[in-house]
Amino acid sequence: MSIFRRFYYFCNILVKFLNQVSNINKSMDQELFYEKNGEGEKTLIFFHGFGQNHKILSPWVELTNKQYTIYNFDLYYHGNSSRPDIILSPEEWKSLFANFLKENNIDHFHLAAFSLGGRFALTTYQLFPEHTRSITLVAPDGIYENFWYLLAVSKGGNKLFKYFMLHPTVFNRFLKLVEKLKLTSSQMIRFAQKELFTKENRKRVYRSWTYFRPLQPKLNLINDLIKSKKTPIHLILGSKDLLVPIDKIKSKMDKSESVYYHILPLKHHQLIDGAKTLIPSLLEEVNL
Repeated sequence: MSIFRRFYYFCNILVKFLNQVSNINKSMDQELFYEKNGEGEKTLIFFHGFGQNHKILSPWVELTNKQYTIYNFDLYYHGNSSRPDIILSPEEWKSLFANFLKENNIDHFHLAAFSLGGRFALTTYQLFPEHTRSITLVAPDGIYENFWYLLAVSKGGNKLFKYFMLHPTVFNRFLKLVEKLKLTSSQMIRFAQKELFTKENRKRVYRSWTYFRPLQPKLNLINDLIKSKKTPIHLILGSKDLLVPIDKIKSKMDKSESVYYHILPLKHHQLIDGAKTLIPSLLEEVNL
C-alpha cells in the first residue's frame, strides 16, 4: 500500500470516528453522551432502557443508518452519561435538548425508544411537539406506573426504597415475603432479583426512579397533541411482557387514528431484538 493510500485510509477512519462520537452539555459536572451514525437527510433519535447503554440499540442503527442520521443517546447514570444526584426537571431537559438541536442544526426529528427511554421520548415530544415527526416506542416506561414504582418514589416510600437498595440482604428477605404473600408474580420477583443483583444496578435504579420522576409525561397533553397534530405514534408491545402490560398501555393512550399497536409474542427484554426489523418499516410508512 502506497503512502498516499495509507494516508487516505487513515483520514477516512479519523473522519468516521469524529462523526460517530460526540458529547454535549458538559457543565455542572454532567455529561450527556450520544453516538452519531448515518448520513440520511432525516434525523432519528434513540433512547435505550434501564441498565443499558446506546450500544444495545446497535441492531436498530444498522437497519436505519442509510435513510437517517441517527443520534443514539446514553441516558444519565448509564454508559458515558453522568450527572450529580439531583432531580432532572422537564425545564432542564428542555434546555439541554434545545442546545443539542441547535449545536447539530436539527429542525425536525423522529423518536424511537425502549423501556426507560420511552419516558424521555414522550417528555421530549411533550416539550418539542412542533419538531417531532413520529414516535416509535418499544415496551415504554412513562405511560403506565405500577404500584411498586409509585410506592418507591413517594415521600415516605423513597426512604425505604433507598434503605433496601443499600441493604440487599434485607431487600431479598422482603422479596421473599412479597412472593410468599403472592403480592406479585414469581416472574416479577425473579426479574427484580436479576436486575438488582449488583450494587451498581441497585444504585442506578434508585437514581433513575428518584431523579427522573419529574419527567413523568403528561398523558392528557400528549394525547391532545397526538390528536391535534396527527403525530404518528407506534407502540410495539410484548404479549409476554409483565412489566409493560398491553391493557394498561391501551387504557392510557388516546384511541386516535394516529396511534398504532404492534403486538409481538415476546417478553420485555426480547423486544429490542424482536422489534429491529419492524422499526425501519414503520419509519418508512411515516415518510415525513
